[in-house]
Amino acid sequence: MEKLDVNKHIPFGLTLQDVLNHPSITVSKLRSLLRQKGVFLEDYSPNNSYPLLLSMLLSPFEFEFIKENIRGKEKTQKITSRPLAWHNKENLIQVVPDKIDLKEILREAGSRHKIISQSNFAPVDHNPNKVRMQFKCRTNNYNSGWYRTTNEYEGEIVIEKVQDDDKTYLRMIYTSPETQNIADLGVKYLAKVFKEKKYTKPNTEVERILYNSFNNEERISFFLSLTDSSDIFDFQRATDLDIAPDRSKEMPAEVNKLMTGKVNILRINGENLHEHYLIKEKDNHQYIELAGIEAVYNFSYHAAEGNCVVWFGFDGYFKKRLTNIEFSINITTVNLKSEYSNVSKDKVRLFLLQEFEKFKMEKYNWLKYQKISNQYI
Repeated sequence: MEKLDVNKHIPFGLTLQDVLNHPSITVSKLRSLLRQKGVFLEDYSPNNSYPLLLSMLLSPFEFEFIKENIRGKEKTQKITSRPLAWHNKENLIQVVPDKIDLKEILREAGSRHKIISQSNFAPVDHNPNKVRMQFKCRTNNYNSGWYRTTNEYEGEIVIEKVQDDDKTYLRMIYTSPETQNIADLGVKYLAKVFKEKKYTKPNTEVERILYNSFNNEERISFFLSLTDSSDIFDFQRATDLDIAPDRSKEMPAEVNKLMTGKVNILRINGENLHEHYLIKEKDNHQYIELAGIEAVYNFSYHAAEGNCVVWFGFDGYFKKRLTNIEFSINITTVNLKSEYSNVSKDKVRLFLLQEFEKFKMEKYNWLKYQKISNQYI
């Protein structure tokens, strides 16, 4: 069956539903799309939005809005890190396999993605305790491919041993859902190999930061800890909050004023949102589900200075409210100072992405330590 030409066809009906199911089309994007068509709802979740959109015809401008969101999402790199307790004293480069067979791993998992190139594991910046494997894949899925600008995507797996806390971090750097899925399978395979070779204890599990790793108050505390500053990042302001009332709880009057009617999701835009009373007042935290924050940071390190926009959180949580969604980070914008205009933004973005991931793990480990300590008070 010949694929449709994305530049000549506008989807409708079931074909449009396939496009809307893409992870980049969040509830807030559905809201924007419907409002462009003059439709206003109390609840813009897929159950309410899809029937309306599938019964309508999109204009070329509206379809371009969808395509741009998909392109932007799949062009930028995202990162997810999974720590694993480590009990081997050798350098990583000596114990990590030279190569893993991603093609065989995908075949066993029943994946329809095709690996078209894959590198061996090699040291990063001559560091024997930080190694990287890069890969490129092609999707063979007809339904998910026709409206996208390319069917080839790149990803990588980075393994880094941190001596201070006796852990090894398995990092997935990905662009599209396909590369995320492939990196996930690769990381799970590596964890299994490390256990078999007794580099880690047999009962040790790779740790994942999931939505349900926290209660409402802990989750907001974790998010707010990432609005601190670090050696590289200087927090400026929060500009976007993905937030919603926890309908399983009885709302206090102060919160209920904002969450009137059947509002299930609230996208708050503006400046200095970390000062918004829903976030600033700790008494509100138990009633609020916070799934994502977009924030502006200044940054400075040896190769570049400027500012960047960072999105971090549980991407797509409010679309289906799946509590096993994993925390991820996306550097959506990088602006360099004029004296660094000759520096590659892509290299800066990747560096910042990995540094913010380390910053996140420091905050997460500190919050875990505090939680354990409080149990003995």
